[in-house]
Formats: sequence, C-alpha cells, structure tokens
Amino acid sequence: MLKVPYFNNIEVEISDTENIDEKSAITAIDNFLALTEENRIADSDHIFAYYKDFHECVGGEDWLDEEMGIPECPTDIWKYVKPNRMISIEKGYDVDDNWYIIMEANCDWEEEHGLMLVWRNGTTLTKVGGYDGHLTNVNAYANKKMINVVYAASNPEYTTFLNSN
Repeated sequence: MLKVPYFNNIEVEISDTENIDEKSAITAIDNFLALTEENRIADSDHIFAYYKDFHECVGGEDWLDEEMGIPECPTDIWKYVKPNRMISIEKGYDVDDNWYIIMEANCDWEEEHGLMLVWRNGTTLTKVGGYDGHLTNVNAYANKKMINVVYAASNPEYTTFLNSN
C-alpha cells in the first residue's frame, strides 16, 4: 500500500504493476506520491468547475443543493470527493511519451460518471471530469487545441486550463 499525501495519506494500490518497469513510470509514481495537500488545494478550481458545470446542466438548485449541500468556495469541493483506493499508470498514446497517473473517485454531485483525475508524469493535474477512460482532453476530443484544457466544460465559462489556479 502506498500513502498519498495529496489525499491526507489515504492508502492506495496500483492496479496493474506489469507495465511500470520503465524508470520514467517509476519516477511518475514517485512524483505523484510527493504531491501534498497544498497541491490539492491549488487544484481545487478544476474540480469545483466540474461541479459548477454539472450543477448548471442538471438544474442543481432544484434538487442537488438539498441533497448534497452547497460548497461555499472551491476548496470546499473536496468534502464531496471520495477517492478510490486504486490508482493506475498508463503511457501516453502515439507520440506522447508521458506517463499518467489515473485515480477515480466518487463525488456527491455526479454519481453515475464519478470523477476522474489524471496527473501527467505524476506532477501536474492535466485532466478532470467524469470517468471516460481518456488520459487527456486531446485524446478525448481528438483536438490538439485542447492541449492545455484540464476540465472541458459544457458551459465554456467553466472550462479550466493548466496554470489557471
């Protein structure tokens, strides 16, 4: 079991260790395990944007607010996130030589698709959203212009980008 300081030292396992014999994969895992609570707080805007976008799409004021409560600020969003105890690591596709750490989580606002968090090389949160199996938004949307998009929102007002927090 590995302790993840980013999530208050919860213990996780790596789901498939067969593919992590490369030094760069091990480095990505080490980088991820070095992320702290401060990193999580800095990443809050991306997860909060996912919540706000979902809330707006489903008319959350009609039912979600009562069911879940209302986060007062972006950092409060973590109260509604429950990380799974499993992470995976995957190599990027085609010419993408990066390694990605993937963690799924349950979230109170989107029970069906949950929350997928992806860190490039274990250091940078580069994709947030419902679980779709894609490592990047470039892959998910087959659009190279989305290289810096972290959360791809239905309402563009909530789209977040690298270094936006």
